[in-house]
Amino acid sequence: MHPVQYLALVAALLFALVPLFWLVSTSFKPLFEFYLLPLQWLPRAPTLENYHNVFYPYIDPAGWPQSSSWRAIVASGVVAGSATCLSVGAGLMAAFAISRHRAGGSRMLLYILSFRMAPPMAVAIPVAVVISTVGIRDSFSGLILVYAAYTVPISTLMLKSFVDQVPAEIEEAAMMDGMSRWQSHFLVTLPLMRSGLAATLLFIFIICWGEGALALALSAGHWVTIPVQLVNKVFSPHVQGALAVLALPPLLILGFLIQPHLSRGFTFGALRN
Repeated sequence: MHPVQYLALVAALLFALVPLFWLVSTSFKPLFEFYLLPLQWLPRAPTLENYHNVFYPYIDPAGWPQSSSWRAIVASGVVAGSATCLSVGAGLMAAFAISRHRAGGSRMLLYILSFRMAPPMAVAIPVAVVISTVGIRDSFSGLILVYAAYTVPISTLMLKSFVDQVPAEIEEAAMMDGMSRWQSHFLVTLPLMRSGLAATLLFIFIICWGEGALALALSAGHWVTIPVQLVNKVFSPHVQGALAVLALPPLLILGFLIQPHLSRGFTFGALRN
């Protein structure tokens, strides 16, 4: 490897890993260490109290009672998991329709993607009004439906590229052997694009897990997601850091479980399954 390439690789690793190291380090710092100058890269008096305060109510230094954050972790898991399943399911149907049946013509995918051109905050307020009018703002249902609708364009784009990589002749041969159109889609094509499906699931779950703008506009009551709770804990940076660290394992575990499929899946169809 050329020295310049080596230095570029080191710089990229530092750029990616230093913020993560800082986050983990600060999650073990007591509150007073957040205000020490110069900044401390490692905690002088490491403590697990910050993680304890994530799961149990506590009193902040100003004497104000603060709520626990375990509800936010549960809410994020339910919302992100449910929205991911809905989004990928709808995106898969749309991908088959566009790729195999040319539904909507050559511009249909562009029309679907145009919904993503609007920033989240541009649609958050009108969506919040609709959700409140329907009466599902205080439940998971509204946030799940909004997350699913907002990520369907991405799942459709990704899955269509994978469907396109499976030759249509394979489905035609299966139908000649007696399969229906639906059976050829789900029993022939879907297993051949499982790597792409796994990559899409992980990508959409990451988006839903970390989405904060829509959640801030739509969440109400005690059941808020992790990004909303991180904003709520802005005056408790020690607990905020611990909660942010606890938000990482679900993504790492999910990525590890489907890792065998990711090397192919994230090539966006460049490699055939």
